[in-house]
Amino acid sequence: MINRKSIPLSCYALTLALLLFASIALWVVPEASAQTMAGSISAMTGTATITRGGAAIPAAYGIKVDVGDRIVTGAGSNVTVTLGDGSQIEVADSSNLTIDENTLNPDGSRASTRVSLLGGMVRSLVRSTPGRAPNFEVHTPNAVASARGTSYDVDYHKD
Repeated sequence: MINRKSIPLSCYALTLALLLFASIALWVVPEASAQTMAGSISAMTGTATITRGGAAIPAAYGIKVDVGDRIVTGAGSNVTVTLGDGSQIEVADSSNLTIDENTLNPDGSRASTRVSLLGGMVRSLVRSTPGRAPNFEVHTPNAVASARGTSYDVDYHKD
């Protein structure tokens, strides 16, 4: 057993401070690593998959969609994702899209949304954010479409 009287007070205080810091870090880390929910599937026809963390799961009505998820639709299929601000992303048949970013302001309005269309077509029904710079972006390998509130389609096919 260690006799506390033989340890200088500064070493004892430093040890307690490090233990306290480690305890707080372990408590906070799981919260920081949690997935950010972008929205949920509000309509669907046919088949589609959501790839999350390397695992593919079948898409279905009501399933949550997280930032970082990839949505792949089959032939003759489509998926509509309703985002937290009420905007919608309609992923058309035989398409491949990832949700790269979706952040909201404290009032629930969109701060920034970015998706990447890797193939196929997506229809964006973007809720208006008047007075703000365009903050909804659809990226393809060769272009970027940006809006602050409108309805538009982006189509990308390799070659």
